[in-house]
Parts: sequence; structure tokens; C-alpha cells
Amino acid sequence: MEQLLLIQPEENLKFELENNQYVARIVLQNVSTIFVAFKVRLSNQNDYSVKPNIGVLRAGNNVTLLLTTGNTISINKDRIQILAGPISNNEDVIEYFKKQQRLNQRIIKCCTDEFSSLQSTVNKSTIFPQEINDFKVTTIKKEYVKPQKKQQQSKDILNLEEQIKKISEDLKVIKEKQNDGKITVGIKQFLISILISMIVGVYITYR
Repeated sequence: MEQLLLIQPEENLKFELENNQYVARIVLQNVSTIFVAFKVRLSNQNDYSVKPNIGVLRAGNNVTLLLTTGNTISINKDRIQILAGPISNNEDVIEYFKKQQRLNQRIIKCCTDEFSSLQSTVNKSTIFPQEINDFKVTTIKKEYVKPQKKQQQSKDILNLEEQIKKISEDLKVIKEKQNDGKITVGIKQFLISILISMIVGVYITYR
């Protein structure tokens, strides 16, 4: 069958982000001398809107198809099928595609900007298996660092407890000597004040 439509783009249809949705356009031009009917089908029909998706073109006329989708996950897997065939001027285009068997068709692949860039890079470069094996694997060694500060605090607490214990024993001795009459009340108060000062000093040192 002779060529009826000139289709742009021919192979890959790139979707671009516009107003929070992905949009692409296909231009159909009737390059024949007769009326041509066209119809658009998609492999994932539910996620796309195509305007117009069916119609008739006079000889030399063209139309721009607007395709939109909000689903970016499957764009790079989806395909568009454009059907075309000769039709008479007074024939219903919907009924025409229901009964028509012999039609021209073109399959176009959908893609996004990111996929187009990646595909272009892959096409320009070749990676061999041995090159992949040349990459070195870096292992990060984890070392356990002992909490020195916590251990030091534990030692300080033990020292503080020993000092308090020693001061308590000294107070006990002072009390016993007072009971024996060997220490007067004034001397006792003086010794107690010295011991209290020592307790405060120890606490501040090991806090």
C-alpha cells in the first residue's frame, strides 16, 4: 500500500513535563491525493489522553495530535500505533475502522527526557564485562572506640566514695574521743568544719 501519511516523529515520541503532566505531540500530514482516515491506539490506553484520536485528512492537510499522561512509571514501556487508510468523502470514519482490514500502520515508542539521554549515552559507549570487573570494592573498616570518658567518671566516683568513707571514719573517731573527754566542744566543731571543707573539696574535684 502506498504511503498515505507523513508522521513526525517517526520512531521515538518524547514526553516533556508541562503544567504537572507529561505532554507529547505527533504531526500527521496527508501526502496522498485522496482522503485518508487515521486512528490512534496505545498499549496502555487507560493512562493517556489523545486529542484527536480519530479523524479524516484531506489531501495535503495535516493535524497535530496532543498526548498527555500523569503516569510517568510506564511511559518508557508504552507504544503508540497509528492506523491509516483511504476513505471516501461521505463514509463514517468510526464504522470504517470497525470493518477495514487492510491498513497502513506505524508503531512509535514513548519515552521521557531522562530515558532519551540515557539511551543516547548507552548507544555511544560500549561496556565490556572485563571492564566491570576492574572496579575495586572498598571496604569500610569499623573500629570500636572505648568510651574513655565514661570509664574515667567511674574511677572518679570510686575515689569519691573512698574519700567519703574515710571522712566518716574520722568523724566517728572524733565522737568517741569527745565521749572520753579528750576533745572539747570547740575543738570538735573546728575539726568537723575541716572535715566538711574536705568533703566539699572532694565533691568539686570529682564531679
